[in-house]
Parts: sequence; C-alpha cells; structure tokens
Amino acid sequence: MTFVDAGTVSNMSVPNFSDVKVGAGVGLRYVTPVGPLRIDAAIPLHRDPGDRKYGIYVRFGQGF
Repeated sequence: MTFVDAGTVSNMSVPNFSDVKVGAGVGLRYVTPVGPLRIDAAIPLHRDPGDRKYGIYVRFGQGF
C-alpha cells in the first residue's frame, strides 16, 4: 500500500495552513491472531532544516 499524508499543528482557534507538512510512503499490514500489525515507512516531500529524512512507524492494533 502507498500513501500521502498532510497536516499542520496550531495553537490558534483557526489553523494556519501556510505551514502544512506533506509526506509519502509505503505501508504493510499483517493480520495476526491477536490483532493487526501495521508497519509504515515515510519520507517528507519538502524537508525543512531539522526535519528527519525518514520515519518508520510500527503499530499494533486497529487504526481509527
């Protein structure tokens, strides 16, 4: 599975969409007897100084 993800964080009541972060990646899902295992690897599409070059996310359980 491939994906694109975008988002922003703000402490204001109206979000500031001028600093939206966008990333793309691939994911793997595996159903185990006790629940799904989810593994995702992603890279930012436009890295700012100090941003990581990639991210690997491992989660166990259903995503909501």
